[in-house]
Amino acid sequence: MKMSFGSQLREYRDEYLHTSQKQMAQDLGIDPATISRYESNRRGFPIEQLPLIKKLYKIPDDILLAMILGRPLKKVRSFSSQTLDSTAAYEKGFLAQYGSLIESEPLLKEFIVRADSLDEEDRHLLLSGLLNFIQLYENQQRK
Repeated sequence: MKMSFGSQLREYRDEYLHTSQKQMAQDLGIDPATISRYESNRRGFPIEQLPLIKKLYKIPDDILLAMILGRPLKKVRSFSSQTLDSTAAYEKGFLAQYGSLIESEPLLKEFIVRADSLDEEDRHLLLSGLLNFIQLYENQQRK
């Protein structure tokens, strides 16, 4: 069965990158709802964005081609080592970009430790509230 690019993108994001729609949207500089529309095929993925996601997530050529052609990703090749490579590359890039901020900000370290001590539901509520607060702050700064 042929799969759409959006469903392939969701599979790759969930199963191989282990990242959220929000994080992917932030990485691509777009709204999370847009990622949701791509993945649910309510909106076509812009072809001009393919090189960006390929580079950003270090997607191998054969995997990207399978995504475009709608071929099952698991049949392209064994993902065991490649998945680890993609995940490690993404995490390394994230740490390279934000690691020094985490290291240099004691309050951020404390926040992470406290968030880690919460159960998943409470942590989600805390982080959602913080993101809403940041959005409110940014909106006020624009005025």
